[in-house]
Amino acid sequence: TQVGDKGSQLSGGQKQRVAIARALVKRPKILLLDEATSALDTDSEQVVQEALDALMASHDRTTIVIAHRLSTIRNADRIAFVASGKVREIGSHDELMQKPNGRYKRLVESQKRSSTVDLTAIKEGALVKSTSQDDEEGEKDDKELEEDADKAFDAKRARQMALPDLKFLLFGALGAILAGGVFPAWGIMFAFMIELLFRRTLPCPAEDGSVPFGYDSCEAYHGALADDMQSTSYELGIYWAVVAVGCLVGNALVFWGFGMASERLNKRVRDSAFSALVRQEVAFFDKQSVGSITSQLQDDAARIHTFSGEPIRSLIMSLSSVITGLVVSFIYMWPFALVSLGTLPFMGFATSVEMKTMLGEDEGGDVKEGLSSPGGIIVETLLNIRTVAALNMERQRYNDYVQALHKSDPHAIFNSIKSGATSGLSMIIQQWSNALQFFFGGWLLFNYPDVYTFEDFLVSMFALLFSLFALGAATMGASDKDEAKKAAGRIFYLLGRKSAIDPLSTDGVKLGRRPS
Repeated sequence: TQVGDKGSQLSGGQKQRVAIARALVKRPKILLLDEATSALDTDSEQVVQEALDALMASHDRTTIVIAHRLSTIRNADRIAFVASGKVREIGSHDELMQKPNGRYKRLVESQKRSSTVDLTAIKEGALVKSTSQDDEEGEKDDKELEEDADKAFDAKRARQMALPDLKFLLFGALGAILAGGVFPAWGIMFAFMIELLFRRTLPCPAEDGSVPFGYDSCEAYHGALADDMQSTSYELGIYWAVVAVGCLVGNALVFWGFGMASERLNKRVRDSAFSALVRQEVAFFDKQSVGSITSQLQDDAARIHTFSGEPIRSLIMSLSSVITGLVVSFIYMWPFALVSLGTLPFMGFATSVEMKTMLGEDEGGDVKEGLSSPGGIIVETLLNIRTVAALNMERQRYNDYVQALHKSDPHAIFNSIKSGATSGLSMIIQQWSNALQFFFGGWLLFNYPDVYTFEDFLVSMFALLFSLFALGAATMGASDKDEAKKAAGRIFYLLGRKSAIDPLSTDGVKLGRRPS
């Protein structure tokens, strides 16, 4: 039995039995029982009373019992009948029953007359279902609901539900184009900065005594070179500001456009789902738990956007970045771009894996946190540390924590090896691809010095390399397709289900009017 935080999930009878057990464990010399079995049913009371009678018969302690159920004190050595604050009768059960008009005797006889129903026979009859039958019916209902939800799923319908928010999706798509184009722009700016910082300065004067580029003196040559680097740095600063503004505007449009579309769609789906829920007959809620109903209104409705806004954002951002990077790379050095294009799928996979590893998305998501989880056991133990220490349960709670820790991640070693191998493979792919690009770019510069410059090589490489970062950024925070499909199926099943008794229906005969 899951007792819950501070016993919140225990019934009154269970709490009473726990209290009795805790009192008996301490082996007190004097035991005071005040209505000890008042919250127990007949069967539980009989079991507990037999244990209490055995304790009282052992005479190892003095037991004082206060009760209105006379069956609990029948075997007591001394029974005192108290009325109006005074002891009216005292003696054993047999002694008090011998008094012709005794108060205790009349009370016993009145309680016998009131017990005319055989509760045991009722429980053994067909009025009470067994727990196993309830569990089997619950599992059967869950399977039926899952099958109905799978049949009700329609991806086309999920996309059509976003049509009223088309203008917001268009604004979001425009922002995705800008946000995706920012990545290759970063690469271009990065290439220009490297070329600026590592710009070659020729020796002056040369070995033959001449000044480079026909300047009058070395001071004039160095001054002109410094002025050119300064003006170029100013231009790059302006370009960086433009890229920053584009990044800000693009991401603002992405979050505003797709966010508005998703929230408006979420509200419409929740309103429709709530309206469909209140139309259902009572028998429908016998198969639905409170958790599943609230989940449909809260979680399932929010996952519908996985089939509308989310794929549009990911696709447009990725295409905008990759196409821009490829075009720039082909313009500056097309042979290098062709070789880089061959490594593009591998680099895209490696970059996506790296982004997920850095953001922790490869560690799995939905971890159920409850009292049986490692964290729940720690919290429950610390909140009830006095009880744990009194009952000497430290070792047991430690073993429970170890078991819960293994249960929460039973394949921890395998997952660690898998994560490390995947991360290592990602780094190997990236480094080998970069090595190939540097080798081929250097080969082109060495063999065709009049056609390509070092700046062309840098722009072509970094524009394409930075464009791949958008693949990981576009898929960041993407929802689980399978879970989203199940959620959409549950929503569509609820919206399409026809209630046997529709309380909101306007059809039928109205009072005071004759049917036409």
